[in-house]
Amino acid sequence: MRSATKRGMLLCTIVAVVAIVGIGGMPAASAGGGCHASVTENDADGQGAVTVRMVDACFTATVTTVDPGASVTFVNTDDFTHNVGGNQWGHFEDLNGGDAFTVSFDEAGTYPFACRYHPGMTGAIVVGDGKGVAAAETIAVEPFEPTRATRVVTRSEGLPAGFLLLAVALGALLGAGAVSLGRTRSKRAPVTAA
Repeated sequence: MRSATKRGMLLCTIVAVVAIVGIGGMPAASAGGGCHASVTENDADGQGAVTVRMVDACFTATVTTVDPGASVTFVNTDDFTHNVGGNQWGHFEDLNGGDAFTVSFDEAGTYPFACRYHPGMTGAIVVGDGKGVAAAETIAVEPFEPTRATRVVTRSEGLPAGFLLLAVALGALLGAGAVSLGRTRSKRAPVTAA
């Protein structure tokens, strides 16, 4: 009976691997959602307002340049939670899908930020020439009012999580069936003395 269980577990593993490979393989993982192979930039000089989107666990753009006093709105377009934390500024509470908040920086300087939930999900706002102390007392943060954003998908990479879960569940069911079949066969097989 022990060998039937091992065969069932082996069959389950093989079926799960074949299902995953057959569907298209696992996408490569990277810190912060895969956007950190290169930095994206947005030069918004001369604009009174700019938006930084949270897309696929990435800040887009990674580095945004604005004039002093310009409004920067962070919008979560993902279906999962993010936040935006800077040095004595940011929105440290959860930003669920569609939520947004706006901040403005009056003094020149570089203001780095990160999402505490996703390592590697980082960025910076460069105000003016980027030189300055970037002191927190010059930042004005508007009260948070949730809004909904629409996400337009133009390209998809890798497997959706649902396919992976489906493959694992299918493999588990097939493995359980194989174990059950092995037990049934071992009960029917006559025991012979050696």
